[in-house]
Amino acid sequence: MTAQHEVTVYHDAGVAAYADTHDLTKTNSGDNPIHTAVQRLFEGMGLDMGRLGKPDWNPLGEILRPGMKVVVKPNLVHHRHYRGGRLSWLITDTRLIRSLCDYVFRAIGPKGEVIVGDAPLQSADWSSILRQTGLEDFPSFYAAQGCRLSVRDFRTVSTTDVRGVKCTPKALDGDPDGYRAIDFGSASLHHGRDWRRFRVTNYDPESMREHHRESHHEYLISGSVLSADALINVPKLKTHRKAGLTCALKNMVGINGCKDWLPHHSIGSVAGGGDEFASASVWKKVGSWIVEREESQASLAGKASWNIARKVVWKLGSSIARDKSWEGSWHGNDTLWRTILDLNRAAIFGGNDGLLHEAPQRVVFTVVDAMVAGEGEGPMAPSPVPMGCLIGGSNPVAVDTAAARLAGWPESALRTLQGAWEIPEYPLATFPAKNIRTRCFSSESKTLGEIPIESVSKWLRPTSGFEDLFSAVSEAAIGGIR
Repeated sequence: MTAQHEVTVYHDAGVAAYADTHDLTKTNSGDNPIHTAVQRLFEGMGLDMGRLGKPDWNPLGEILRPGMKVVVKPNLVHHRHYRGGRLSWLITDTRLIRSLCDYVFRAIGPKGEVIVGDAPLQSADWSSILRQTGLEDFPSFYAAQGCRLSVRDFRTVSTTDVRGVKCTPKALDGDPDGYRAIDFGSASLHHGRDWRRFRVTNYDPESMREHHRESHHEYLISGSVLSADALINVPKLKTHRKAGLTCALKNMVGINGCKDWLPHHSIGSVAGGGDEFASASVWKKVGSWIVEREESQASLAGKASWNIARKVVWKLGSSIARDKSWEGSWHGNDTLWRTILDLNRAAIFGGNDGLLHEAPQRVVFTVVDAMVAGEGEGPMAPSPVPMGCLIGGSNPVAVDTAAARLAGWPESALRTLQGAWEIPEYPLATFPAKNIRTRCFSSESKTLGEIPIESVSKWLRPTSGFEDLFSAVSEAAIGGIR
């Protein structure tokens, strides 16, 4: 297995065009460049080099063993792009998932088990996601080969989105392996903060307070994940309104079964003790108050009325207030990164018994879909950037550092990365940031000769709430690498 501080980037310009223009349901891994890119990525990572090129080459055999239970965790956030773009700009490419599943089964054999699962937004139509991506065919395809694979929706509830209004939640069957409430207590990165201010948009704050208060900070983690021997993390590289960038670390939000257990921001301005927006104003305060009323309504009619009022106030407030941020959608959000890192710690140190252990409980290995990255108003309405890259690594902090470099973002702009180095209990990285080594290879080199990552980097334009972070950086330094 590659060292924790090492990350590999494989670049093939042709794979970006393939990923953007072809039907996601065409998952035959033997005749598409995505499968070839995965092979070259593993080669660049130096996996199972003694049998490279031979029929029994088993790259993931270095981290997986026969009979293991493995969760493959893609980003399946929603069934539609919020501004009418391609679904492929939004979610992990199905053909990448298929190729990785093939290699996983090569390592774990017919006695092993693979679960492809995620917890998308509550308003996401799971059946539509499966149909559009072709994931609905995965179980029968692998069953015909004598392999066990299931595709699971990790959510406990879903909602219907009617013109921007969230209807009353509907209970789902949830994870067949159940859930474990993992309490971080004082080890949570939220410990010591004003938990009464914690919010997540579209959910009643009273539910949040049941799970986050004083020295009690718990998350509802998928039993499939906690009972697994290994987790293959397959995120999509995109900009994110509240986290800046979403990649390996942010993708772990999808192992939690209920969104109202996840603090996303703290209500109020920075001066007032929150991080919802930068500067206080009457418009901001009124807008927040209306959001609270909307989220606490039980009836659709009540929610719709407050929703209309909220949109009016937001539109007027955005034209008057000094800053344009709402709902913690800006670089000053000091809440979400803590939730993200807590969830990554749960993925690594959380046991099937619902407790945190000092030793890692499973292998976590990451392959990032940066073939067509997303910029602008991600994560739900990104514009496509043909990057043509896959990123592989065995540590999510190192992987996200490489992703930031690939996106032309200064690592200091991402609170998730900055906070990852300051965790005394259940640490995510046991090496210093300066030791991270990013090796980049290109399809243009027949021998996989190493090239500078800057030669394939493409700056991802940030969301509006992060734009001023880059105002002092010259076009030559960032935009020039377009």
